[in-house]
Amino acid sequence: MLLDTWPAFLEDIPPMPLKHTTETLLVFLLGTATVVTGIIIPSLTAPDMGIAPWAIVFVLAIAYPLALSGLFRRNRADYAFRLLHWMPAILLLLLFLMQAGIRTLPFIASVLDWYTWGWTLPGVATGFFLLVYFCLRVIRRWTKRLVLLVVLFVPFMVGAVASEHYTTWNQEIASVLWEGEWWKLEKDGAGLVAQVDSPSEEASSEKNLEASADPVEESYRERLRAIENRRERIAARLEERHAGEEESTGEEEGEESEEAAPVVEEVSSAESVSMREVSSMPSRLPSSGLSWAAIILTMLGLYTATVHARTRKRSEMVEI
Repeated sequence: MLLDTWPAFLEDIPPMPLKHTTETLLVFLLGTATVVTGIIIPSLTAPDMGIAPWAIVFVLAIAYPLALSGLFRRNRADYAFRLLHWMPAILLLLLFLMQAGIRTLPFIASVLDWYTWGWTLPGVATGFFLLVYFCLRVIRRWTKRLVLLVVLFVPFMVGAVASEHYTTWNQEIASVLWEGEWWKLEKDGAGLVAQVDSPSEEASSEKNLEASADPVEESYRERLRAIENRRERIAARLEERHAGEEESTGEEEGEESEEAAPVVEEVSSAESVSMREVSSMPSRLPSSGLSWAAIILTMLGLYTATVHARTRKRSEMVEI
């Protein structure tokens, strides 16, 4: 009789809440995710970046709290703590809304510049403030958690302020993250060559990058100047790479690469249109990556699957 009732007795035991050590670790991970998101956001603001990099980071930001939802549900975590884990996704969503509305409401450009200032320091500071408030409210081990948050935020704040004085930092981060070959279709560097303009095009479009009296136009041209600097660095790296290949493979392969380079430049100049060829904002920016329909369909599918899973679990609990 006792053996028959033992499993039912175990099922009646309520789940234990989150352990203090586990919750402290999750607080530290959330702070780290918020800092990393703040550093990445300025690299997503280039006009020719497209939606693919933003979609990649946004999917990761959504997957982070969804992966922990089971742990939170089993251990009865505070709802405020669950919502705080959506902070990185909220920061990315605000960036998308501002960039989407900048064509309709030009004044949003100044708001976007303020939002992305210093590695998105305003948004990250808001997230840390809410996280500190949660740690003080729940009382549990708040001293250790505040120390960990300070260790994360102070170096981030110093680097954020320094990034505004050393403007090449954000460009280098964008170059490392999004100009590499890991998310490109081409593996031979042709995709990067196609984005580099020829010297004649640079000379003809140099006058379009001059300072403008219009604040909105000047903000736009400032981003175009950043794109120009990035493309110059990419061209320099490609030249160094081709030079190394020529030295290692010999004169014959070197001649073949020299013959192939003009062909790639001709194709790139014929098929790609540089955004710096115009002196004002284009009516419509180019896009790349997944379409809106695919993103919305994916999000709806994830939402439907989540609702179905929760409904099935509730029905199983009712039957038990």
